[in-house]
Amino acid sequence: MQGLTLAIQHSHLPVVVQTDSSEALSCLTNDALLRSAYGQIVLEIKDLLGSREFFPQKISRFQNRVAQLAKYSRTERATAVWLGSVPPCIEDLWPLDCNSLPMQ
Repeated sequence: MQGLTLAIQHSHLPVVVQTDSSEALSCLTNDALLRSAYGQIVLEIKDLLGSREFFPQKISRFQNRVAQLAKYSRTERATAVWLGSVPPCIEDLWPLDCNSLPMQ
C-alpha cells in the first residue's frame, strides 16, 4: 500500500500494476463484490487508484525476482523508501525485472 501511495504522490504518469497472481489481477479489474480475505485490501487499492489511469499486467513468477524486496522487509522488519536509487538487496535483480509495457 505504501508503495502505491508513494507512486501516486510522486508521479502523474499512469500506474502499472504487475502481479504474478491471476486472482489478484482479477480482483483489481473486476467490479464483483469481494468476499475473500483480501477484499478489504483490494478495495483500498482501488480507492487509492481512484480515477488514475492504471495498467494491470500479469507477469510470471520468473519475472518477479524483485519480490525479494518484500522478503527483505519481513526479515529486517523495516519499511524504507528508495527514491531515485535501488536497494542493495535487489541491485542485481531489478534490471531483469524491468518489463516493457505498451501503454495504449
